[in-house]
Amino acid sequence: MRKHLSLLSLFPFLLSQGQAAGLTLVKNGVPRAIIAIAEDPDEHEQLAVEELQTHLEKISGAKVDAVTIKVDGGKSFIAETKAAKMTPILIGRITRERLAKQFKKPPMRGAFVLQVADGAVRIQGLEEGSYYGVIELLEQLGCRWFMPGDLGAVIPRLETITIKEQTTKQSPSFASRHFQMPNRDWQKRARCGGDVFRGGHGLKAPPYRRNKATGAYEPAENAEYYGLVDGKRIGRQHCVSNPKLISYTVSAVKKLRAAGRGPVIAMGPNDGRGFCECANCQALDGGDFDPFSNELSVTDRYIWFFNQVLAGMEDEYPDTKLAFYVYHSYMRPPRKWKPNQKIQGALAPIALDRVHGFSNPVAPEKSYVKWLFEEWGKILPELYDRGYWSNLACPGFPFIIIDRLRDEIPACHELGVKGWRVETFPNYGPQFPSMYVATRLMWDHTADVDALLDDCFEKFFGPAVQPMGQYVRLMDQALAKSEHCTGSSWDMPLHYPAALRKKARAYLNEGRKRAPGEDAYGQRVKMIAQTFDLLEAFIGMMESRAGHDFVKAKAELDRMDEMAEKLMAYKPVPMLSSGRFSTYVNYMRRFFRHCTEQGYERVTGGNEVVATAADEWQFQIDPSGIGEGIGLWRSEITGGNWQRIKTSSSSWSNQGLRYYKGLAWYRQNLVVPKKFKGKRIFFWCGGVDESAKVWINGKEAGISHGAAMYPFELDATDQLKPGNNVVVVCVANNRVNEIGTGGILAPVMLYAPKEGKEAKLENLRDLKPTFP
Repeated sequence: MRKHLSLLSLFPFLLSQGQAAGLTLVKNGVPRAIIAIAEDPDEHEQLAVEELQTHLEKISGAKVDAVTIKVDGGKSFIAETKAAKMTPILIGRITRERLAKQFKKPPMRGAFVLQVADGAVRIQGLEEGSYYGVIELLEQLGCRWFMPGDLGAVIPRLETITIKEQTTKQSPSFASRHFQMPNRDWQKRARCGGDVFRGGHGLKAPPYRRNKATGAYEPAENAEYYGLVDGKRIGRQHCVSNPKLISYTVSAVKKLRAAGRGPVIAMGPNDGRGFCECANCQALDGGDFDPFSNELSVTDRYIWFFNQVLAGMEDEYPDTKLAFYVYHSYMRPPRKWKPNQKIQGALAPIALDRVHGFSNPVAPEKSYVKWLFEEWGKILPELYDRGYWSNLACPGFPFIIIDRLRDEIPACHELGVKGWRVETFPNYGPQFPSMYVATRLMWDHTADVDALLDDCFEKFFGPAVQPMGQYVRLMDQALAKSEHCTGSSWDMPLHYPAALRKKARAYLNEGRKRAPGEDAYGQRVKMIAQTFDLLEAFIGMMESRAGHDFVKAKAELDRMDEMAEKLMAYKPVPMLSSGRFSTYVNYMRRFFRHCTEQGYERVTGGNEVVATAADEWQFQIDPSGIGEGIGLWRSEITGGNWQRIKTSSSSWSNQGLRYYKGLAWYRQNLVVPKKFKGKRIFFWCGGVDESAKVWINGKEAGISHGAAMYPFELDATDQLKPGNNVVVVCVANNRVNEIGTGGILAPVMLYAPKEGKEAKLENLRDLKPTFP
C-alpha cells in the first residue's frame, strides 16, 4: 500500500479523461477509484482494503490502488482524488463521521454506514464494521459467499463497476455471531463476529488424577476438592461446597486477571457425570429433577458456587464475570439460589431435538427448549445460544434445517438472547444452504428467507436453478414434517422414505441435465448430488442389514466409501474426513461400520448362518431392576407384560422410549436346524445401547463388553439345541448419550464359524464379567 502522494502526479493521464455520471470504480477494465485508510489502520480496516482490492480485481481485472493518509486528511484526499477524475473511497476512521449519530438506537459492534454521495464512497464501522461495509458493497455488486472455497463463491464479471448513490446503515441483530467450526475466512465474509461467548468446562482446582498403573487418584491430599461418588473421591467433578475449593478458585481467577485475562472467565462443571454426593453439596441443590439427564438437577449448587467466587473477586476485580454452559444436568433454571448478575450462560440442549424449530407442532421437546430460554432470560442479563446446528454424530448426510433456523433465530431475538456460539460440523455440502441462511439471520433476524433462497439458488446453480431449488426445499420440508428426532443417522430412512427419495432424485437428475459440464454450476450440482448418493447408499446399507443381507449391506458400505472419497476431494471439503471436526470417517466407525463389516465376515468366508432374529422382539422395560430376580430369563416364562418392539429398523425414541433409562428385556425364539447338532455356534449381536446379558434356554450365555453400538459375540454352543431355542437379552441403558437410542439396535444371529471347535471369539473389546 502506498503512502499518500499527489494524485495529479500519480495519475496524470486521468486529467484528459472525463468523469462519467455516478460513482464509477472501474470503467472498461481501467481503475477509476482510489482507496484510502489511516496511516495506522487497525486489523479490520486493513482487511477491508485488501478484500475490496482483491474482489474489484477479480470482478473487473482492474487493480485499484490504495493509499494511507492522516486521520484528518480525508477532506484534502477527496479534493485531490476528484481533481484527478477519480472516485475517492474512504474506509474507517478517516471518514470523520460520528457513527452513533447515524442510528436511532446505539449500534452494536460490527455496525457500519456505507455512504455513496457527494462524489465519494465512505465506509465506517464499529470494529469489524468497516470490513462488513466493504462486504455489503461487494454484495451489492453481485458477490456472494454461499460456502467456503472457490466453489462456494460467486464473483460476477464486469468491465465497468458503478456503485449507486445511497446511505446504507446496518447494525447486527445479535452482538455475538459465531460457529464453533473452521473456515474463519468464510465466516468473516458471512458477517460472523462480535464478542465470543467465553464459557467452557472445568473449575480451577488442584490436580487430582487417576494413576493408570494403580487405578488410584493422586495426590491423596487433593481428594477433598473433588466429588464424593459411592463413598470415594474421584477426579471427575468437584466438591463445590468445600470452602477450600472456593478460596483456591478465587485465587486462580485473580491470577488470570492479573495476567491480563478477562473480565469474562470460563467456568463450569467438567463434561460428564460424577457430581459430588456429600451432604453439604446436596444441601445446596434445589430439589429439582432433570428428566433428560435422568438425575437430580445440580444447577443450584453451581449457581451458589459461582456466586461465592464472584463475591471473592469484589475486592480486587469487581468487573469479573463468569461464563458457563447451561448444559446436561445443570440445564434447568435454579430454584434455590438467585444468580449473581455477572454470570453469563449459554444454553446447550445437547440431548434435545436438533431437527425441528421451537414452534413446530411435531416437536414437543423444542417448546421445552424455548421455555428454558424464557426462564433463564428472566434471571441472567446475558444469555447466549450454545446449540447444535448439525446432526450430532452424523457421518455427513443431507440435513437441511432452513425451516428450523427461520423459526428459532428470530424467536431467540425476541427472547433477548445476546448471541450465538453454535456447535456445528462443516458439512456445507450435505446441509447446503443452511449455514448461509443462519449467517444472514444472525446478522438480521428480519431477513426475508425466501428471497435469500431465490437469490442463492439463482446465483449458485445458474441454469439448474429450478430443479435444484426444488430439491433443497423438498429436503428441508422433509425434516420439518418428520416426526422423528433420534440423533446421529438412525432416522434417515424415516426422514427420507422411498417415495420422497425418488422425487429428490428426479430433481437432481434434472439439475445435472441442465448443468452437465464441469464449470462452477455443474460442479455444484454434482457435489450436492453426491451427498444424496451417500445418503441413498447409507439407507440401502441399513435396510439390507436389517434384513440380514450383509453381502448387499457391505456393497452399499463400499459405495458409501467411494462417494465419501469423491466428496473429500473437494477443496475445502464439504465434510471433513479427519481431525477434530471429522464426520464421515469417525462417525461411521463409531456407529455403523463395525456392525456391517463384522456381519459380512460372519456370513461369508466359510462361516454358516444358523438362525437370524426377526427385527421385532417381545419386549418389556424393567425400571426397578427386578427382572433377573423374578426370572424373566427363564425359557418357560411366557406370560407377563411382554409387548412388541423393533430393533434395527427403529429407535427407542421412535417407539415411546426416548426418555427411558434403565433395564429392558428382549425375548425371541430361534430355530436351530438339525444339521448343526454338535457344531460350534456363536451368538452375534450387531450392537446394543449400552450393555447386555444373554440367556439361551434359561442358561446364561454371557455378557457384552459394554461398548455401546459395537458388535459383540458369545459362545452359545452349550446353551443351544436343535429345534426351538428361547433367546432372552437384558439390556442396560443408564447413561445419557444425547442421541436417544437404547436397547438392541442392530441385527442378531447365530452362526457356525468355519474353524469349528478351534474357533475363537472375536470382540473389539474384552467381555465384561458383571452386569449391568
